[in-house]
Amino acid sequence: MSEHIAIFLPSLDGGGAERVMLALADRFVSRGLRCDLVIAIDKGQLLDCVPPGVRLIKLHKHKTLRAVFALARYLRCERPDALLATVFTANICALLAAMLALTDTRVVTCEASLTEFDMQSSKRWQTTANRLAAGLLYRRADEVIAISNGVRQSLLKNRLVAPSRVHVVHNPLPFFVSPSERIRAKIKPLVLACGRLEPQKDHATLLRAFANARKHLDARLVVLGEGSLLQALQFQTKELDIEDDVTFIGFIPDPQRYMLEASAFVHTARYEGFGIVLLEALACGCPIIATDCPGGVREVLADGKYGTLVPVGDDQALAAAIEQILTGKVQFPDAGDYLRQFDIDRVAEKYLSVLFPQTSNPI
Repeated sequence: MSEHIAIFLPSLDGGGAERVMLALADRFVSRGLRCDLVIAIDKGQLLDCVPPGVRLIKLHKHKTLRAVFALARYLRCERPDALLATVFTANICALLAAMLALTDTRVVTCEASLTEFDMQSSKRWQTTANRLAAGLLYRRADEVIAISNGVRQSLLKNRLVAPSRVHVVHNPLPFFVSPSERIRAKIKPLVLACGRLEPQKDHATLLRAFANARKHLDARLVVLGEGSLLQALQFQTKELDIEDDVTFIGFIPDPQRYMLEASAFVHTARYEGFGIVLLEALACGCPIIATDCPGGVREVLADGKYGTLVPVGDDQALAAAIEQILTGKVQFPDAGDYLRQFDIDRVAEKYLSVLFPQTSNPI
C-alpha cells in the first residue's frame, strides 16, 4: 500500500507557499502516493486549482489555530504516515494537533518566511505568545524544511530547532517556458511587480522609484496582487502624478503571461523567505531588480548574477536600476541551466527524502 501524506495549510490563498504545496501535491500523486490537502479555512483564490487525485479536506474554521482539535481528529481517523505543514500559524497548529492526536504520524514543518518576522504582532502579548509557542513546539517537529539558507539561519538564530534537523530545500519552479515564448512585443516598456499589497512587499517604495524613472523614460507599471494597502497605493499614484501609467490588476493565478511581456520585473520586499516570483520571472527571461533584503532573495539571484540587487527602501537606487534595464545598459546571462536545480521533480524528491528518510522510494 502506498504511503499517505497530508499537507496542512491555513487556506488556499494565492501566495507562494500555497502554490508550492499544490505543485508538490501533484508530484506526490503522480508518484503513486496518497495525498490529502487539509485546509483550516475554506477560502482562497486557489480552491479550484487542487490537482486531480488530491483529496481536499476542509476543516471549516475561521482562524487557523482554531483548527487544532479538528486536525487532531483528522490525524486520529486517517492516520497519515506523514504530515507536512507550512506557514507559521499552520506549523504551530499542526504540532499541537499531533500532540493531541497521539498517533505515530511523522510531522515535518516547512518554514516559508523569516521566523522573527512571523512571530511579530502589533499586539505585544501576541508576539510574546508566538515566541513561547514556537519555542515549545518547533522542537517537537520530526524535521524542519527551510526554503532558503536565510530562513535556516533565522530558525537557528531564534534557537527554535537543532541544526541537524533543519534541511534547506528551495522552492520549485512550477512551470517551464520555452525560449520562443520569451520574445517580447515592441510596445511601451512595461515594469511589472507581483505580490500581496501589504507592508512587507513595500510597494510604496516601488511607486516612488517608478515616478522618478518615469521622468526620463516612457514606461508603464503593472502591479499584480491583492491586499489591504490597495486604496493607499492608488492614492499615492495620484500624489506622484503617475496614475495614468500605473495599473493594479489584482490576483492573477498565472503571472507568467505578464512576465513574458514585461521589460523589467521589480521586487521590493522588506524581507522574503524565498521569492518564488523571482524564479518565475527568470524562467520567462524577464530582467529582475530586487531588494537585497533579509531572507532568500540574494540566494535565488545567485548574489546578483541573475538580477540587480538594491538596498531595501532606496527608491533612488531602484529608479536608477529600472532606467539601466529599460535602456539596455544592464543585461544578465541566460538562466536556463541555473534553473534546472529548481525542477519540480527534483524538489519533490528532496521533500520525500525528509518525509520518509528510511527509504528513497516511499511508493
